[in-house]
Amino acid sequence: MPKSDSYGFYEEVPDGFNLLGATPDQLDLYGIPQKPDAKTEARLYEFWRRLISSPFTARRPTFSSIEPSAQGGPVESLLNWSGALIHSLPPERVVFATGGWNVPNVSHPSIPALFTPSNDPRALVWVGLDGHEGGLPNISLPQIGTAHWLNHKPEHFAWWEWWRNSSANTVPGPLQAITVIDNLPINVGDEILAGLAVQVSGDVLFFIKNQSTGEFRSFLARPPGVIRPLGSSVEWIVERPTDPPSRKLSAIPAYGSLDFRYCMARAASDGPLAPGRLLTLDDSARMIHMREVFADPNRTVTVSSPELRHEKDGSVGVTCSYKEPTG
Repeated sequence: MPKSDSYGFYEEVPDGFNLLGATPDQLDLYGIPQKPDAKTEARLYEFWRRLISSPFTARRPTFSSIEPSAQGGPVESLLNWSGALIHSLPPERVVFATGGWNVPNVSHPSIPALFTPSNDPRALVWVGLDGHEGGLPNISLPQIGTAHWLNHKPEHFAWWEWWRNSSANTVPGPLQAITVIDNLPINVGDEILAGLAVQVSGDVLFFIKNQSTGEFRSFLARPPGVIRPLGSSVEWIVERPTDPPSRKLSAIPAYGSLDFRYCMARAASDGPLAPGRLLTLDDSARMIHMREVFADPNRTVTVSSPELRHEKDGSVGVTCSYKEPTG
């Protein structure tokens, strides 16, 4: 697919190239996030080293839109997101975010929810910046992750989007398509490493790797028009997207449980090149529970819940768990 006004591609990393010894200019050339400091950001460095270590095969990504009216992005409600969120503290802004998870196995929910196209359950798993105050004009949300749609072929795929609320009023705007990363196959159980790095220009480096196969993809995306400054928050989310063309939320599939790992971000006061502060889920993380409406329209049931997870190495992750509704 040719270069678009909204994104651009990097040089492909030559097979066998030693990224551990690459210069900053070489990392920029190949679309690899800059190396964290191994002493002051030890856990972030561990993520980065794993991201660029064998198995590793980098190729230019190929893209396609999945239904012109399909939509991810925020609906400011606890009906569509489940996971964890960290706010940055002004004047700091998040300039780098990482996450990892394993591709979940999904199935139809046992009880159909009201007001949703229950025969087409869909889940999006992602790491992203901003977007939680989705009603604000020009708020945006660059996000990258995996999708798990029972009626789609393939059922599991990698995707990205830079959602933007372009309207200052309450009239819904046009739905925005998510973009499939066609040449990054994923399967149930595969380990995914992903993240975003804000550039000095205001563009964002998106990157994602199937750690199980070693396939790595990265690209540079440009802001979708006028946006608020990036970096007020970072999220690790299981989402049910908006269904086209009804604008109703999709049913969430039964996905079991999903462990987000490497939940880290760097916040800086003076831009992406300035020294920053490492944020983790220890930093006053907000937990987001997803609710669903069933037979009683005045009653909602939690269908996806997050819980912080403390690992033996001292890191903190979040586990999102599907909750079978009781009616």
